[in-house]
Amino acid sequence: MFEELEVLLPDESFDGPMQMALDEILLKKVSRSTMRIYRWEAPCVSFGYFQKYTDVRSAHPSSPLVRRWTGGGIVEHGDDLTFSLMVPRGVTVRQYSPAHFYKILHHSLAGAISRFAKMEIIIAGDREILTGPSCFSAPARDDLMWQGNKILGGAQRRSEGALLYQGSLQGCGEITGGMKGVLLHEHLANALGNNVRESILSQSMKQEALELAHHRYGSHDWNTRR
Repeated sequence: MFEELEVLLPDESFDGPMQMALDEILLKKVSRSTMRIYRWEAPCVSFGYFQKYTDVRSAHPSSPLVRRWTGGGIVEHGDDLTFSLMVPRGVTVRQYSPAHFYKILHHSLAGAISRFAKMEIIIAGDREILTGPSCFSAPARDDLMWQGNKILGGAQRRSEGALLYQGSLQGCGEITGGMKGVLLHEHLANALGNNVRESILSQSMKQEALELAHHRYGSHDWNTRR
């Protein structure tokens, strides 16, 4: 999908607001397509930009919540494999429609996961599509399925010509422990990029994201805005 792909490895754990802030900051700054791998400080629930806060809080009364900048449904994080993609202006795939980008991305990821874990992955079609507030109980078209359950979904955001995708892989018992890191670092990244380069977040980037997390994603006004 990408001629060049930078992979930001997780050298530090973050909470929900900080994870969201990092993706927004990166989207505005990256000059090449970039995958960021999350490391969660503690279990957290993220929910879509357009979802109603009271519905999410009712479903998860005691969990830390954070409203994403992207759409989609409720996602429980902690044991999942969470990652984001930031695609800057000028990259060919950014020009695809949201549905087409989602399709080609998930087909690429399905092939990599199948080869890595010897799992028979199904791409969700009309028969698998369901509706509901929880992301992983409501497969959308081109989500990844295994043994009848959704295992990978994502949400997108377009901003000033750049594209953000936030995805979560979970519920597949064949991929456990250290296998998750190997899958992301060595298989999914290489399935998406012809030339992959690994790096870590700079301290200046973390500081900028920390300020955004405090003022936006960790604020009561942002999370209860709907």
